[in-house]
Amino acid sequence: MANSQIPAVPLGPLSSRPVQVTCPSCQQVVVSQVDYSAGLLTYLFCGGLFLCGFVLGCCLIPFCVDRLRNAQHSCPSCKALLGVHKRL
Repeated sequence: MANSQIPAVPLGPLSSRPVQVTCPSCQQVVVSQVDYSAGLLTYLFCGGLFLCGFVLGCCLIPFCVDRLRNAQHSCPSCKALLGVHKRL
């Protein structure tokens, strides 16, 4: 039987926190590096706060809360993009 290569798959689902994955580029098992960016949920919360009367800068709070932003996972070794956990 031929020795087939095991496909690179996450060892756990992507979330807002770093997870252990097998990198498809360098084939190493690493803990992902997470960078946060504004997504649809962030803008919806900002708009909701603005409509509720929080117009003096308070409506920008969702841009500072990581739990409301998308999480972009990358490999710390080769910097390859592993996936994005979108909030909405």
